[in-house]
This record gives sequence, C-alpha cells and structure tokens, in this order.
Amino acid sequence: MEGRYPPAIMLTLAHCADPQHTEQWLDWYARIHTPDVTSAGVFTHMIRFMNTAHDHGGCQIANLSETEFADPLEAIEALKARRAPFTGEDRRSPYTRVVEGGGPMVRVGGQFQYVKNAPVRSIFLEGMSLTNPAAERAFNRWYNDDHIPSLLSGGGFQSAYRYQGFSPQGPTMEFVCIYESDRRDVEQALTESIAVAQGGQRAIFADAKPTWEMTAIRIWPMEGRES
Repeated sequence: MEGRYPPAIMLTLAHCADPQHTEQWLDWYARIHTPDVTSAGVFTHMIRFMNTAHDHGGCQIANLSETEFADPLEAIEALKARRAPFTGEDRRSPYTRVVEGGGPMVRVGGQFQYVKNAPVRSIFLEGMSLTNPAAERAFNRWYNDDHIPSLLSGGGFQSAYRYQGFSPQGPTMEFVCIYESDRRDVEQALTESIAVAQGGQRAIFADAKPTWEMTAIRIWPMEGRES
C-alpha cells in the first residue's frame, strides 16, 4: 500500500473462470472495474497482485481496495449507493469468481512498520486465525512487537500492515498481514527473510494457526484513478 495505512480495506481473492480469457479479464479489471469503483470516492486506491503459485486454488489474484471509512461495511454500502451508474451488464465480467479468505477488514497493527522506502513490486500475504479469543491482546503484541520486526529484519521485505476481519457482528478472529517487497522474486525474498530472521523456522503463536498465505507480484497498470 506504499506507505498508506487506511483504517479499512476490502481484500478480494479471485480467479478467472476461463483461463483462455485471463488477459481479457485482467484488462477488464484494470480498465473498467477499477476506475468504476475508485471514481465513487469510497475506495480510493485499488492495487492488484498475481499469485506466483501455478496451482493457486482459486486465489489467482489479490485485490487490495483501500478506504478511509473506519467501518468497511459502511464503505461497501456507500459504494453500492454511488455505483448505480456502473452496475449494468456492460460493466461486469462473466469470468470473475471470488473465493473465501478475503473480505472487509479493519486496521489492527498500530503504526505502519517499515525498514526502507522503495517501489512495491510484490507482496507476501499471511493469514492467521486466533483460536483463543482471550489471547487476542497477547497475540497482537507478539505480532506487532516480535513477529513483524523479525521478518522485516531479514531483508526481503520493506514494510508491513496488519488487518482484522470484520463482520456485521464486529471484528472476527481472522487476521491478515501484508508484507511489501521491492523484489520481483518474492518467493526468494520470503525464503531469505525467514532464514535470516527466524533461523529457517516459521514463527508461531501458541493460540493461533496459519490459515493461508500467498506470494504475489504486482499487476500493471498499478491502480485505478482517484476521484
């Protein structure tokens, strides 16, 4: 997110239903869908990344939509109200398939954490589920004060942001951390960072479990227009 740390985001994990039309689908995403959404002024930045794994399990792309709304559900409703001119069939793609793992999220990571300022060419997304809600405070302290600084010290990533899932009932126990890198080989960046910072072993928290992860490279054009 290039130093921006918005109060809320919409993380969309999706894939193209017909691989033969992937380029057409990506073009629609960049030239129709993204401008339609960002022109409403609710989600002011949308940045997409392509999964580096060939067997992506439906998570072919990760789309990060940023908003200054504190409540992402309010942002979604505001977007629906303002997007009326852009909801016709000619503004949609028949190839879009959204999968589980994303959704509306709120900032939970405290201050933006970074070690250098450089172009963002790739990201590592790390999803975790907290199995013991009573440990949430300790979990956040471990993540923000130990885990993120440790991974950033490995040299492969330059910045990190944390978000928590959000539902109509409030925050959930699902968390996502977004690490940015200026490297195109993000898998190598991850391997090196873990080796240097954590001795080759993935750090864990006793009352949490990893749920999913993705290494992904940035898709051009980078983002839609702002209102």
